[in-house]
Amino acid sequence: MILLARRTSETQKTLEAIVRRLSNSHREYSNYDENLRRLKAGHAGEQRVDAEWLEIDLPTPYYFLHDFQTMNNFGSTHQMDTIFLCRHFLLIVEIKNITGVLSYDTAFAQLTRMTSEGKVEGMTDPVLQLERHVGWMKKLLHQEKFQLPVLHAVVLATKNGILSEGFHGQPIFHVTGLRTHLQKWFDRHQPVETENLFRFAMHLMSLHSTIKREVKVPLE
Repeated sequence: MILLARRTSETQKTLEAIVRRLSNSHREYSNYDENLRRLKAGHAGEQRVDAEWLEIDLPTPYYFLHDFQTMNNFGSTHQMDTIFLCRHFLLIVEIKNITGVLSYDTAFAQLTRMTSEGKVEGMTDPVLQLERHVGWMKKLLHQEKFQLPVLHAVVLATKNGILSEGFHGQPIFHVTGLRTHLQKWFDRHQPVETENLFRFAMHLMSLHSTIKREVKVPLE
């Protein structure tokens, strides 16, 4: 059951309106157009992974919360691409639609990619992002007196993201591997009571609040 559906973000809608209005020759057009392109690519990647879930037989009951957003007690935000909640575990998924050769240095917690043009770019470490979300989720489960394993994974939405040896042992795989990893996790973790699962899912829904991100509107 999808409790929280994925929708086009307000930021993307705002950027689409700005790009439509701006002339191609405007000094800031390329910046807005590039930001919009990245948001669209990210959303397309999320939809690709969402479609993969539809082809997998999942043990009922289960709940999906897509693009879950909330704020912790310290005023910091948490935004999770997908939360999958079932009787066996809670899985937090970070979806990346990244092309190129990807490298990961665990010592420096550094993710880089080499583009088809040979350019090397540094990127935010998605594993650290997930570990932060996992810590928050475990505290929440403890507060609610509900015991459930919390798992996390980075899912690549495109086959054009090539993983290098540095990712060995990290919770990251291509979308086509989702079915295999889920089955492994189902086999590893014993199911809990259904009633507590639904109660916790509803509690998560009560904490969700869309985080507004300001987009500077350019001058003519």
